[in-house]
Amino acid sequence: MTLDRINTPITRLAVAQGVAYAGRGAAMTALIWRLYELSGSSWWVSGAMLAVFGVSTVLSPWSGHLGDRHDRRQVVLVSALISAAGFALCVPLSVLGWLTPIVMVMIAAASTQGALSAAVQGAIPNLVDDDELGSANSLAGAWKSAGFMLGPGVGGLLLAVVGPAGVFAASSVALIGAAALVWRLEGRFRTATLEHAGSSMDGYRMLLRDPWMRLLTISWGLVMAGIGPVIVAEVVLAKQFGVGSTGYGLIAVFWDGGGVVGALLGRGLSRRAERPAVVGGLVAIAAGLAAVGLTPVFWPVLAGMAVAGLFDAFGVVAAQNIIQRRTPDHVRSRVSAALDAVVLGTMSLSFALGAPLVEWVGAQGVYLLSAGICLVGAMLLLPTLGGVPDIPRRARGLARAVGSSPRTAGRALRGRKHADDGRTGGKRHSQRRPG
Repeated sequence: MTLDRINTPITRLAVAQGVAYAGRGAAMTALIWRLYELSGSSWWVSGAMLAVFGVSTVLSPWSGHLGDRHDRRQVVLVSALISAAGFALCVPLSVLGWLTPIVMVMIAAASTQGALSAAVQGAIPNLVDDDELGSANSLAGAWKSAGFMLGPGVGGLLLAVVGPAGVFAASSVALIGAAALVWRLEGRFRTATLEHAGSSMDGYRMLLRDPWMRLLTISWGLVMAGIGPVIVAEVVLAKQFGVGSTGYGLIAVFWDGGGVVGALLGRGLSRRAERPAVVGGLVAIAAGLAAVGLTPVFWPVLAGMAVAGLFDAFGVVAAQNIIQRRTPDHVRSRVSAALDAVVLGTMSLSFALGAPLVEWVGAQGVYLLSAGICLVGAMLLLPTLGGVPDIPRRARGLARAVGSSPRTAGRALRGRKHADDGRTGGKRHSQRRPG
């Protein structure tokens, strides 16, 4: 399959995910602005973000399991339509100024995003050849970053024209468009080993058993704990520099605009460069956030966010390539959901610190604190630069057959090989290829 064609399953799936993220990002921008507009308190923003992301985190084991037990195309379709209905309901609630009902509906609408994202990540390796996996993840990452960029950016611009209610309506239309893109999409979207689907917690077990993914999870969880207060501080930073809703939207636009570039640059990553890209990306993110925290004028804020966004997406593409090669198909959606749950869960909890940190150290102080946390996350991953053995392809195949983790399957495979060698006088040799 060539990824240069527009109407391919992987392209349509990537675009659908990007459009879904754009609609959700616009709705979240409208929610944050409306809450701050009506309450004048960053505590309302912190509480709402904690609730929205917290519920999504709690539901992640089951949302990931949906993608491993059902047709992943249908999971994407239904998730998008549920979100569209929720955003449409927010329109009259925003007009009426009912804060608590808006937050409750947004919690329900946003909780489907985990299932959508996990289903997409689980489906990608089944839609392309192995040598196109990096390009496919790059394409999906670019559209995801574009969605992140266009959502808050367009949302911020529309706020000044049609108000929060109009932004919620536009978000609903965007999610309907995402659903239309995957309607009747061709390709293999259902795992071939449903009889060994396992439990909803298998994704977490995989993250704990795999040495590289365990370190990545700890590092990214720590980093996202620093990003949560930054999201709360963004609206305060825009007020501090006097740039209004347009400047607030541009902060997100430049982060995600850099993300589009970073994801596309990740298309040319070699396997040897993937782990250094993950570590170096965190260092570059720290530099970008530090620039925001130190500048006395507004324009370096945008430059720093662009640098941070670029290397964030670049590192994510590299990490996704490694994760998908190390994860068997029957548990891939759950691993994606589990990783998202850990990093978004820590970010959700950190929202509770957003308001007090803004009051104690100021909006720019929050950015400097987050930069320091990113450096700590990079240091945690330094041991991986020496290399972590890839999981053999045969071990991954055995994992699919027995419904266990690749690490456990690897031990079983070695035991079977030794038994075979004993029966044949040691003349049989296994053929191993990198995972």
